[in-house]
Amino acid sequence: MTNRLSALIAACLAAGLAGAARAQQTPQPQPPTAAPQPAATQQPSTPPPRGITLSEALLLARQVNPTQVQAEQNVRIANMGVMQAWGAYLPSISGTGSAARNSPQRVNASSGAAQVFPITDNSSFGLSATLNLFTGFQRGANMRAANATMNLNEAALLQQDYATDLATKQAFFNEREAEELVLVSQANLAQAEQQLKLTTEKLRLGATTRADSLTASVAYGTAEVQLIQARANALTAQATLARAIGADGMVAAVPDTTLEVRLSSLDTAALRQDAEATAPSVVQAQASVTAAQALLSASRSQYYPTLSLTGSQTWAGEQLPWNAAPLSPITDSTGTIIGYNRGTRYTGTWNVRLSLSVPIFNGFQREASVVTADANAVTARAKLRDARLGLDASLIQALTALDAAAAQIDVSRTSVASAQESLRMQQERYRLGASTIVDLLTAETALNQAEVGLVQSRYNYLIARATLEALVGHTL
Repeated sequence: MTNRLSALIAACLAAGLAGAARAQQTPQPQPPTAAPQPAATQQPSTPPPRGITLSEALLLARQVNPTQVQAEQNVRIANMGVMQAWGAYLPSISGTGSAARNSPQRVNASSGAAQVFPITDNSSFGLSATLNLFTGFQRGANMRAANATMNLNEAALLQQDYATDLATKQAFFNEREAEELVLVSQANLAQAEQQLKLTTEKLRLGATTRADSLTASVAYGTAEVQLIQARANALTAQATLARAIGADGMVAAVPDTTLEVRLSSLDTAALRQDAEATAPSVVQAQASVTAAQALLSASRSQYYPTLSLTGSQTWAGEQLPWNAAPLSPITDSTGTIIGYNRGTRYTGTWNVRLSLSVPIFNGFQREASVVTADANAVTARAKLRDARLGLDASLIQALTALDAAAAQIDVSRTSVASAQESLRMQQERYRLGASTIVDLLTAETALNQAEVGLVQSRYNYLIARATLEALVGHTL
């Protein structure tokens, strides 16, 4: 045993002397003597990103998303349409007023000569009201169409709610994924730095070749580039999240471990049954059918006669209201005031008219309106059928993606554990000279890929769950 130890020490000393002789003859690469600072760390001074939770991001996104705002305004317009439909049952009231003064110099119609006449004034004002007694069931059809349109816009808003939430969750999870990939790249760079130091020291002692040192340097540079790219991806994700919530500058997602709690086994049959009633796509398609049928009824009401009642009251006088003579008192024989004379006297006129309108022919405008409304109703029913079939297909795809993402998380965790153990073995073998630098770098690359895969699989699961929630129209 002592002889073997002595022989091993002698061999090491001989290798060290030979390596020193080679080092004097061959120029060596200049390895970093201190802990190398990657170029990725030399970032320009920028303000730190603003942190935001997922609930805050969802709330802000619904307030600033242009499509979301448009959907909300469509609901507002539809509500006004319902009010307008109610207003058709009320009388329409209008007021009129006019005042005129004639020039004192006018042409005599009989002689054709200019003459001076007394100044004459006249004024009038009045009120009129029209009440539709019967509109051929058009008001009721318009009311149903207005309510159906409001329901349609509310269904579209519901669908946009989940679409906005899904886009915001994707931006939120992508930012968190990019941040964690930065940490993975930093760990990979630290590992490459340690490997470069080890190879440099072995090269100094003559226990390895210059090719191994160059290979380690290349691996270190590659890790630097990966870290730079990871940080660039993180900045892009922060800017995308900031745009999604309408914020200036950079926004970082606040980590929340409760979001990664996996769902228990889902009852697929019950989920599909619930989705038939709550899925935004189906709800919107059903509302489209109802609105199209109501508009068809409103178009057909054009064939019926209409009956309306109009009443008006007009007052006219030969004096301008603001030039009226002052009131003069009326007294009795004893001088007691018993009344006043009006300064301006107006003559009142009233009128009541009952009108019946029977549509006979209007150049096929009614027919075109009915055909268009009927075509829209047929199309809406076809879209409803397609929405239901599309929901089934999308549910199968979403559930499959969710199951696959959940399974991939377990596989990725096992892959990380396996890659860590493989790297540990290769590091020990390389230290003892039983393996090459290529074997060691291959193990490091495998570990880096496994860690990246684990991060991606975790957030793929979260995005798959958010997609399923947007599809069925409720949280899971």
